[in-house]
Amino acid sequence: MVKQSVLQKSIKFVAKDILFDLVYWLYWWYTQGLKKAFISMLDLIATGNKELGLMIWVKNLFKPMFGQYDWQGRLISVFMRFFMIIIRFIIFLFWVFIALVKFLLWILIPIFIVGQVLFNLNLVSF
Repeated sequence: MVKQSVLQKSIKFVAKDILFDLVYWLYWWYTQGLKKAFISMLDLIATGNKELGLMIWVKNLFKPMFGQYDWQGRLISVFMRFFMIIIRFIIFLFWVFIALVKFLLWILIPIFIVGQVLFNLNLVSF
């Protein structure tokens, strides 16, 4: 039986260790990491709703602003709040879009990296 040199054993050990780490990283990225990214996306959307106060504006749509209980004050308050609800809703949609893009990037980044590595090693052509 041929003895392997220490260098050969070391190279095999390191290669196995790197391969195992890569496989485990991909496994974690698409299981526990994906779950954490999804929860992070939901938290980001909830934070956007809280920061913009969209539901508070909707709830107070027909309440007069600044204690103006006459019909002019009520009319101006409704139009002003309605306008603010529309603007805040558009901002909230943008916020949700950013959260979804962040989540989709989490999914696509490893695929892109592996594709680029394979492409640069000339194993795959696009």
